[in-house]
Amino acid sequence: MIKSIYSIYKREISDFFNSPIAYVFFIIFIIIPNIIFFYFLGGVFGEKVATMRIYFMILPYVFVLFIPGLTMGAWSKERSTGTIELIFTLPVSEINILLGKFFASLTLVCIALLSTLSIPILTSFLLGNFDWGQIFTQYIGAILLAGCCISAAFFFSSLTKELINAFLLSSSFLFIFTISGFISRKMESFYYIKIFLNNISLWSHFLNFGKGVIDSRDVFYYLGIIIIFFYLNLRALESKRWS
Repeated sequence: MIKSIYSIYKREISDFFNSPIAYVFFIIFIIIPNIIFFYFLGGVFGEKVATMRIYFMILPYVFVLFIPGLTMGAWSKERSTGTIELIFTLPVSEINILLGKFFASLTLVCIALLSTLSIPILTSFLLGNFDWGQIFTQYIGAILLAGCCISAAFFFSSLTKELINAFLLSSSFLFIFTISGFISRKMESFYYIKIFLNNISLWSHFLNFGKGVIDSRDVFYYLGIIIIFFYLNLRALESKRWS
């Protein structure tokens, strides 16, 4: 099983770096959040304290656009080029293929996230030492959030042959489930709706990680979303195999 997953993983990583997608993703991911963080929000200098809390608060909104852009071809491209039929002939189960693709995309996001370590490392000389325990927790939360977004984007990519449709479907879903947490704060008069919107929000469950706190409810929420979309993705693949 591990060997099968690794072979798919290696193929996906190779495809990413043999196309402009990975490089464009890295450049945009590094530049855009840093512009927002430092130019519009003042960055660590705006808070005058050694923390990246604000950076991680905007990260869920960054993922709404960049992860669908990275993963929109996960299945759509395979279907449009006809290579998905070739994949189905391999002696590899759908779950192994899915896991190989998932970990390849997650690896790219992790590499991009690691590039942001330059912020606390460089600015620590000016503002003093960062709370590295808090930063570690923030990165753990970011990886879980990324996994959640990737699994959802994979599912929507499996529903269509068109890359733009896969992007729009996944980014729309992620945007709604991210912004719902913000909307819930404006609905004080509708308690049950407020609680519902807050509980389903990708952003709301990321708040504790952003503060440096690991809450098991947030961890199980993200893992649960990943499992749900894995299941839906596998059902979608099975339907394509027999259609």
